[in-house]
Amino acid sequence: MDTGSCALGPHAVGTLDARHLTTRLGSFASATIYFPEGGRAQLPSVVIVGGWGCGEHAMAAWAPFFASHGIVAMTIGTPTPWRDSPPVRCGALLDASKALQSENTRAGSPLHDRLDVSARAVMGYSLGGGGAQLAALRDPTLKCSIAVCPHDGREFGVPFPAELSASVPVLFLCGAHDKEANSQTHAWVQYRKTSAPKLIFEISGGDHFSANGPAGGTEKEFEKGFEPCALCNCCCAMCCCGFAPCPYGSLNGPSGHATNDAPRGAIGGVALAWLQLFLLGDESARSRLAARPDIASGFESQKMDRS
Repeated sequence: MDTGSCALGPHAVGTLDARHLTTRLGSFASATIYFPEGGRAQLPSVVIVGGWGCGEHAMAAWAPFFASHGIVAMTIGTPTPWRDSPPVRCGALLDASKALQSENTRAGSPLHDRLDVSARAVMGYSLGGGGAQLAALRDPTLKCSIAVCPHDGREFGVPFPAELSASVPVLFLCGAHDKEANSQTHAWVQYRKTSAPKLIFEISGGDHFSANGPAGGTEKEFEKGFEPCALCNCCCAMCCCGFAPCPYGSLNGPSGHATNDAPRGAIGGVALAWLQLFLLGDESARSRLAARPDIASGFESQKMDRS
């Protein structure tokens, strides 16, 4: 598969409601595991979290895509998505990633004896993208991280580190026309603060919703069916210090589902190649990540040569 495509992979995908993983922790409130029903004996994993006001499934289009290519993906929802800062999202990602590994020893789990507990990655959107970078900084045992339209959470008054990951590779996906997390003041600045292997893919014409799925998301899809609730929650959250009538988030419409032929399929292709290189050890992905997609307005990498 080349990095211009976001076609589904060869494996059928199963799902598991993983709310049992949240019982001992308070950092994430819901979880769904997507797993390949075939594939290699020891499977790597990635945990995915959304952004401000997002419910668990806001980024769910990514999960079956990764799973179909042999990577276990778990989406999570947080207890207070209208108030979470990047450090809170960081904690949720790391707690969830470690909790997911317990499925390797849980009797009756479809992942029993199937997880490579050393091959873990995190992925986050917007404030969750900031959290994914903090997770890479806090936990050097992660194999890699993906920050989607990352926001540093400056409105929360929590300082963002002057230096980001020095060891965990980070992929940045961002939109050239992002009004919520301007790529020049967020993604590119964070990219330059990262000294680990890194790649930034800025999508030409892309906005804050362009990478919410492997085929390229849209704001309309993201809010589909939740428009009145989202407006109510946004207004209440802004006026009531982050408290909202729907505490678990209403911005929850997955978008950009994988397809064989998508004009922006390079979004999914690059993200998959990133995980294939750093989670699966597929060296063929390294050369694929060197090819600039046609839809890129910015594409740059550093320290991506074979070590």
